[in-house]
Amino acid sequence: MFKTKRYVGFTLVPAIMLTAALTGCSKEEATDKASTTPVTTASATQAAKESLPPVELNWAMPVAGTGAPKDVALVEAEINKYLKDKINATVKLNMIPFGTWADKSNVIISSGESVDIMFTAGWSNYRQNVIKGAFIDMTDLITKYAPKTKAALDPAFLAGSKVNGKNYALPTQKELAHQYGFLYRADIAEKYNMDLSKVKTLDDLEPFLKIIKEKEPNMYPILAGQVQNNSLTLNLDYDPIGDATIPGKLVPGGNTTVINDLATPETKALFTLWHKYYTAGYIRKDAATVQDITSDRKSGKFFLTIGTLKPLANEEIAAANGGFPYKQIYLRPASINGNDTQGSMQAISRTSKNPERAMMFLELLNTDKYLNNLVNNGIEGKHFVKVSDNVIDFAQGVDAQNSGYYPGVYWVFANQYLNYFYKGQNTTKWDQFKSFNASAISSKLMGFNFDQEPVKTEIAAIANVNAEFNAGLSTGTLDPEVYLPKYLDKLKQAGVDKVIGEKQKQVDAWLAAGGNK
Repeated sequence: MFKTKRYVGFTLVPAIMLTAALTGCSKEEATDKASTTPVTTASATQAAKESLPPVELNWAMPVAGTGAPKDVALVEAEINKYLKDKINATVKLNMIPFGTWADKSNVIISSGESVDIMFTAGWSNYRQNVIKGAFIDMTDLITKYAPKTKAALDPAFLAGSKVNGKNYALPTQKELAHQYGFLYRADIAEKYNMDLSKVKTLDDLEPFLKIIKEKEPNMYPILAGQVQNNSLTLNLDYDPIGDATIPGKLVPGGNTTVINDLATPETKALFTLWHKYYTAGYIRKDAATVQDITSDRKSGKFFLTIGTLKPLANEEIAAANGGFPYKQIYLRPASINGNDTQGSMQAISRTSKNPERAMMFLELLNTDKYLNNLVNNGIEGKHFVKVSDNVIDFAQGVDAQNSGYYPGVYWVFANQYLNYFYKGQNTTKWDQFKSFNASAISSKLMGFNFDQEPVKTEIAAIANVNAEFNAGLSTGTLDPEVYLPKYLDKLKQAGVDKVIGEKQKQVDAWLAAGGNK
């Protein structure tokens, strides 16, 4: 997500995680049928008032920046005026910075705070939180209260995001595949006559990073920070089984033997490369601990950022980060695995007193173009102006830096196919998404869901070991010759072999039962 399509990658992430390509007709129908302007009728208002008592919904989600946008209350008021006539509800936007999302979302869940809707993802402890009982089973709620959303979603999204055969979150309609690579500042590359088009591996980047280090002392050659670190090692693109942060994966394009991906020569070589780059000064010295890199993004204080890509990711990061021109280079083929279906989802909390109304809201958010863009772009005339039916620009005197409402995380807020395009963006984006998905290689484990209940104690222990070593190794801060053996030894003590054995057992049983055929 760039994000991050899963924010673990860029600001898209996140990246940001199956058998079929996006089926264009169903999505286009949903978009065509979606309301493009507020529809308010006396009959609709009366029906809502008569059949549904008023409720307030609390929605917790991560956003870019250091806090909620200053105009969030104004946008909430507009949303709530619209929802009154639709489902007789109001919504509170509980916007939490990405840098503190992991900690604050854990506090929300562990404390039993009253929340109705909560963002979740495979990279944001989705499965662990399901097992904890944090989210309700919404399988029947989706069918009953979100039929249009269900019809528009590629079936792979719902199938791949199930836990023990049930849906505990509603996936976002977005790109389905992922492809690892990097984005770089095109203007800086042109300034120094750098041709990165022939870069095929991360090792090939060294001469360009050296130029930036020498010529641009106030710029980080490689962007790194806590929300960015995993993207540096995920470039190996091992096929995850369950939580992507827990060892026990498949070699991409290989057989179905589960391996400890942290113990491979390829992983050690990558950690060694990052340590080399860190020692050379290409990665900031506090990379393993810095949490907020928003200002670095918005001020263009970096040359290159590594992670998951998708079509026109360069446009998205440019729009969200100061408008600097970026180009993107793919280093691996496009692929689809089970975690791609879980890159961005909305769950209904077990603390919600109004799960049916929460699902009604999610149905509107995913099918109503006016509401979707109000949440994503703010108020027309104040935050943006229409250029054409599907293209907008910032309002007069407003830009991405000073706007009172510009969350800049479209992939977080449901159905991207309803998003307006900002002036200058490529309006063929959604068609490119469909082609991108169709070209991707699917995992051999599409449809498989790992039940971690038998090894949940070991997984918790492994998470603690990860917290001790992963950030340091994945940013090059720690020397892998010294610390990787210690990391692997502590993982073994934590029970990693038992976890890998359990994963293999479940994979073999699933394959023997027919797999995804």
